[in-house]
Amino acid sequence: MQAFNVDKEKTLNAALLILNKLGKADYHRVFKILYFAEQQHLKNYGQPLTGDVYQAMPYGPVPSFLYDIFKASENQSSPFHEALELSKAFTVTRNEKIPYVTPNREPDIDELSESNIDAILTSIDENQQLSFREITDKSHDSAWAKAEKSSETEMSYLDIAESVETAPEMLRYILLNAENNNLRVS
Repeated sequence: MQAFNVDKEKTLNAALLILNKLGKADYHRVFKILYFAEQQHLKNYGQPLTGDVYQAMPYGPVPSFLYDIFKASENQSSPFHEALELSKAFTVTRNEKIPYVTPNREPDIDELSESNIDAILTSIDENQQLSFREITDKSHDSAWAKAEKSSETEMSYLDIAESVETAPEMLRYILLNAENNNLRVS
């Protein structure tokens, strides 16, 4: 189960930052770049970047709330009012079967901390040139494999942190933070 609560404005602005740096990009690339930024933020600071719930899907982790926003933008409808409202920040078009997202505005940098921005920019630098197969394979880490094999596809933030060899004291910090906030981590 998820250990943190999604910060919807941070999720929106993280995606906008990624897309403003990449230009038009498919869902898959945005999701994976954000996932790798989440990993590094957990490893370095013991906190996720957005708190979004990642699902282990066949082509790698997918952030649930951001996916809802993109789908709302693509369909111009959603059962989730917040996703529909935030979807106005993006335009989604399809090239054959592949959905591409374009930002409609700049990110509100005040919604992102310096460490958030650094993690996102580092992830972009490390992953933007990877092919679809390379970025998929990279995202099929131990956290993805564990969730994919279980009956639930939701990925644990503790498992995500462990997948990038986070220091034991940082893992304890993540657990303690979750316990102090009465949140579950696995």
